[in-house]
Amino acid sequence: MIQLIDIEVEHTIEEYATDTVLRDSVRAMQNTVTDDVAALDGRTVWMVNSTASGGGVAEMMPKLVGLLRALGVETQWAVIDVDEPVFFEFTKEIHNLLHGAGDPELVDHERSVYEATSRSVADELEDRIDPDDVLVVHDPQPLAAGAMVADGLDVPAVWRCHIGSEERSEKSRTAWEFLRPWIVDYDRTVFTLPAYVPAFLETEADIIPPAIDPFSAKNRRLKPQEAATVLARADLIDTGHPVERFDQPARRLQADGTFASATDPEDIGLLFRPTICQISRWDGLKGFVPLLRGFAELKRDARSAVDASAATNGGDDSAEAGRSDAHRRRIDDARLLLVGPDPSSVADDPEGREALENLEEEWLALDPEIRSDIAVVVMPPDQHDSALVINALQRCSSVVAQNSLQEGFGLTVTEAMWKRAVLMGSDTGGIGAQITDGKNGRLVPDSSDPASVAHTLDDVLGSPERWDDWSYNAQRHVTDNYLVFEQVTRWLDTLGEVVE
Repeated sequence: MIQLIDIEVEHTIEEYATDTVLRDSVRAMQNTVTDDVAALDGRTVWMVNSTASGGGVAEMMPKLVGLLRALGVETQWAVIDVDEPVFFEFTKEIHNLLHGAGDPELVDHERSVYEATSRSVADELEDRIDPDDVLVVHDPQPLAAGAMVADGLDVPAVWRCHIGSEERSEKSRTAWEFLRPWIVDYDRTVFTLPAYVPAFLETEADIIPPAIDPFSAKNRRLKPQEAATVLARADLIDTGHPVERFDQPARRLQADGTFASATDPEDIGLLFRPTICQISRWDGLKGFVPLLRGFAELKRDARSAVDASAATNGGDDSAEAGRSDAHRRRIDDARLLLVGPDPSSVADDPEGREALENLEEEWLALDPEIRSDIAVVVMPPDQHDSALVINALQRCSSVVAQNSLQEGFGLTVTEAMWKRAVLMGSDTGGIGAQITDGKNGRLVPDSSDPASVAHTLDDVLGSPERWDDWSYNAQRHVTDNYLVFEQVTRWLDTLGEVVE
C-alpha cells in the first residue's frame, strides 16, 4: 500500500548558486529558512501523494524533497500503491468536479471503496510515522488516509491541494462537501491560487504556487545541437545521418488510426517550419480538441482568403487585408504538434486513454490537406527520455500553447516561459496568473471556442517583432516567482508555523 521513493540528488545547493541567473534566488532561500528549519527540531516530514511518475506533483517532488534534506530537514516521500481501479476512477471524478466538470451524483459504492482503501493505506502509514513527525498529503487521492493518520496519531498535518476552479458551481460544491469531513482533520491547507480556496478554509490556507527545477532534464539548458540530437533520437526529425535512437522513441498518429514513427509519412518540419506545440497529459480539460479545431479553422480561412483574392484579380479581400506576405507564409507553413505521454504511464489518470481516442477521432475527421499539417504524438514512455523531448520541443517550437479549458496551475506554461518560448495560453486558473496578455505572451479569451483560438493564434503569428520582448519577460517572471527555491522557502514557513 505504501511505497517509499528513493531520491537521487543530482545537484547540490552550491551548484545552483554557481549559476549567475539563479544565485540570488538560492541565497535568498538559504538566508530565509534558518528559523523554520530550527523549529522542526529534527522531525521527519512525510510527503504523501498518489504516483511517482506522470503529472506535475510527481515531477516537483524529487527536487522539493532533495532541497529540504539539503537544508537539514529529514524528509520522506511516500506513494500510495493502490491496486483498485475504482479508487482512482472515483478520485478522478472528484478531480473533475473540483474543476466544474463531470456528474455531481457520486456513487455510494465508489465512496465505500475510497473509504475502505484509505483505511488500509492509513493503517500502513501509521506503522511508519512517529507521533512527532509532520505529515503533508497531496491532493484528494490520499486525503482520507492522511486524515485518519492525523486523527489517530495526533501528528501535525497539512493537506496540499494542487487543483481547483475559480468558479463555484453545484459540481464543485459537491466535491468540497465530500472532501470537507476529511480536510477538517488537518492543521493547515495549502493551495495554488487564492481563488481556489473554498470559503470554509479561507482562514486556514496558505498559498504556495508550484515551481520548476531549472537544472532538471526537462528544464536544463540545451545547446542547439543538443536539442536537435534529442529530437533525432526520439524519431521526431529525420536527419539522414546515423543516430542512436531511444529504446522506445516517440510515435505519431497515422491516417489508418495506428501509431508509427513520428517521421512517417514525412518529416514534421520541426526545425524549419513555424511550429505550434502543446504538451500536456491527455485530458479533455486540456483543450486539445478546440486547439486542433482552431488551428484548422485558421488554415482554412487563410487558404480560402487567398483563393478569393485570386478570384477577384488580387482584390483587397477583408480576411487578407491585415496580413503581410510574411504573415500569410507563416500561416501556410505552420504545423501544429499535439503531444502527450503514453496513457499507460500515468497510473492515477484512468481517463487518459479515452481523451486520446477522442482527439484521434477529431484528427482523422479532418481534410487530408489540413490533417497533414497536424501531428498527434505520443512521447517515449521512459520518464527521462520524455523529459528531454519536452525540453527540446519547447525550445524548438515557434509558439508553445496551453489551451486548457480548466487548469490548476499549468507547469507546462512555467517550463516554456523559463525557456523563453513565445506563449499562447487560455485565460484560466494558473495560466492567467502567469501570462499577462501582451506582456509575456498572449491569452485566448475563450479556449473552448475554435474561432477565439484561431484569432489569437493569427495575432501571435502576425507579431514576430514582439516575440523577443514576450519571451524575455516570461523568463524574468519565472525567475522571480516560480523556481523551486521560492517554493521551498514558502513550504518551510508553513511547516514551521504548523509545528509551533
